[in-house]
Amino acid sequence: MSDSFDYIVIGSGSAGSLMANRLSADPANRVVLIEAGPSDRKWPVNLKTAMPVGNIFLLPHEKYNWKQSLSGNAAVNNRQINFPRGKLFGGCSAINGGVYIRGQKADYEAWAAEGNTGWSYDDVLPAFKAVENYAGPDKPWHGKGGELDVQKPKSWNPVSAAIVDAATQAGHHRNDDFAGDRQDGFGRYDLNQRNGTRLSSARAFLHPALKRPNLTILDETLVRRILFDRGRAIGLEIEKDGARRTIGAKREIILCAGATNSPQLLMLSGIGPQAHLREMGINVVHHLPGVGQHLQDHPTVHVAMENPTAESYAVSARVLPRILFSPIKYLFKREGMLASNVAEAGGFLCTDGSGRPDIQITFLAGLKLDARSVPRRHGYMGLIQLLRPKSAGSVRLASNRPEDKPVIDPNFFADPYDMKTLIAGFREARRIFAQPALAAMTGAEIEPGIQHQSDAEIDAALRKIVNTAYHPTGTCKMGPDSDPMAVVDARLRVRGVSGLRVVDASVMPAIISGNTSAPTMMIAQRAARFILEDAITSNIAA
Repeated sequence: MSDSFDYIVIGSGSAGSLMANRLSADPANRVVLIEAGPSDRKWPVNLKTAMPVGNIFLLPHEKYNWKQSLSGNAAVNNRQINFPRGKLFGGCSAINGGVYIRGQKADYEAWAAEGNTGWSYDDVLPAFKAVENYAGPDKPWHGKGGELDVQKPKSWNPVSAAIVDAATQAGHHRNDDFAGDRQDGFGRYDLNQRNGTRLSSARAFLHPALKRPNLTILDETLVRRILFDRGRAIGLEIEKDGARRTIGAKREIILCAGATNSPQLLMLSGIGPQAHLREMGINVVHHLPGVGQHLQDHPTVHVAMENPTAESYAVSARVLPRILFSPIKYLFKREGMLASNVAEAGGFLCTDGSGRPDIQITFLAGLKLDARSVPRRHGYMGLIQLLRPKSAGSVRLASNRPEDKPVIDPNFFADPYDMKTLIAGFREARRIFAQPALAAMTGAEIEPGIQHQSDAEIDAALRKIVNTAYHPTGTCKMGPDSDPMAVVDARLRVRGVSGLRVVDASVMPAIISGNTSAPTMMIAQRAARFILEDAITSNIAA
């Protein structure tokens, strides 16, 4: 090995940046963090990642976005669906909507009930609180003093305010804290922002640690494979600027590459379904059939409405003065359209009468029909997201080359429950948009179109526009010894080998009922504790 470290962390996203911070806090630990994308501290990326709206300037570029895609099938009219994944410091937390949602207590209770000891709500709450710096009033379920600021939007579009009012007119509870005892209802989202600046995981956790002499950063570096010796992960083969070399790990390798790239790298390294690995010409290190399976995301459809009075965010001649003034307003006050994440409000509702929300609606104060383009027409949207789909997809290799993107099959609508629930959520979004609070701001329904009224018509329309909330999970799922598809144990150690853990959203045994970035940081906070505890135990044993 050309160089050796105590810990190697792969990926600087929601989990990896936090992991690098926690492991390097002890100066005795030599830690290296490897990121395939560039630093977020150089011009102009530093500005684009600071502005909450700046993700629209990053998403079109392959330098900052893995630009993966979901394979289509007949259920979605054989469409290839764009699937952006962050490829820079902060990973997806640098290009997402910045919404802070933890999910439901019942989500974590279900994890524990499946045999994942230590992952109940009471178990995970201290980790959520430890990383959080909540800007609201003191509450027993929120934390103060952590690195991750949680604040309400500094800028609040009139359309967003009217939509929340419309939701209450439709009979929904007004909810200002979705982390509390009650998740249902609608209100302003909490965001990962610090006074109008996006707070990615890199800005929150990695930047403060960069001056530590025991932390090495290798950016724009591709991990080609994990190296094993007699069943133990001992290092990596990496590539930077066309040159390949190996680095060693004395203690552990922690894989934080995300729910599509983590299973891809495991399979490239010989960990996964043996028949698939042999088909790809890869030597099998350990047969783990669950690697790449159990892919869950939040299928998402939308209602897009005209906004003839032009309060919404768009680049148009009608609001030219607002556009021209926006850089000044942002520079001096961190306010205005550049300080908006566009997804300023939203909420949760139950469609089946159980009382447990099964639909999330995120309201956009602009027409984001394409995540990679700037809207030029005034309008607003409701993104209807299915919280707990019964269908599950997969991630597989396209080849044995790490440069080739994985084949991602979401398997949308394999279970009829998914479409049935989405249609119910879609109808409720339409009902909210029809309330008096929005009447003065609302024109025609742009998409899918008011002509779609029956369940059959809505079903057909939604298949043409279904997208994803970009919340992939489950592809290296956690589970007990009795689960043959479990990839990691309750301490996130990869089964069948030693010296290797997976720490990201891929380990979720079931998808969280909400946005996945904050739960992924919670997972990393707990995993860092596991790793440091195990190091103490091994030192005592030695």
